[in-house]
Amino acid sequence: MKKIILAVAVLILAGCARPYGPAEIVLNQQLVTPNPTEQQTKITVTRLKQFSGNTSGGNCKFLINIDKTDVALLRQNQFITVYLKNGPHKLRVSNECSTFDLGMRKTLDISADGTPQEYVTEVGVWRQYRMWRTK
Repeated sequence: MKKIILAVAVLILAGCARPYGPAEIVLNQQLVTPNPTEQQTKITVTRLKQFSGNTSGGNCKFLINIDKTDVALLRQNQFITVYLKNGPHKLRVSNECSTFDLGMRKTLDISADGTPQEYVTEVGVWRQYRMWRTK
């Protein structure tokens, strides 16, 4: 009986697993295409999968914005890679569902220096947006 319960639990958890994939909705194709004539930095932003702390239930997408330009909408476990001209930039994440957003967002000042960078983002338990550099 224990083996059956364990097998069912494993199947349920395996069904919940979803690999990371690229953003399905890209709002600015220019930023996601490298320009060989400029010195650029590759920046990847990934929205983490969450089981708690996200009262939107995963229905609302994260809006990724760079320097006041909307770039992509991310569902859970999606990422976007952009190529930024070297120099200072503002990276912002907010929620596309304005009724739940209440003006909450997270903005980071980043420096594109030619070194590939990776950031992850999520919603905290109190609906605060979190974003940090991982690489």
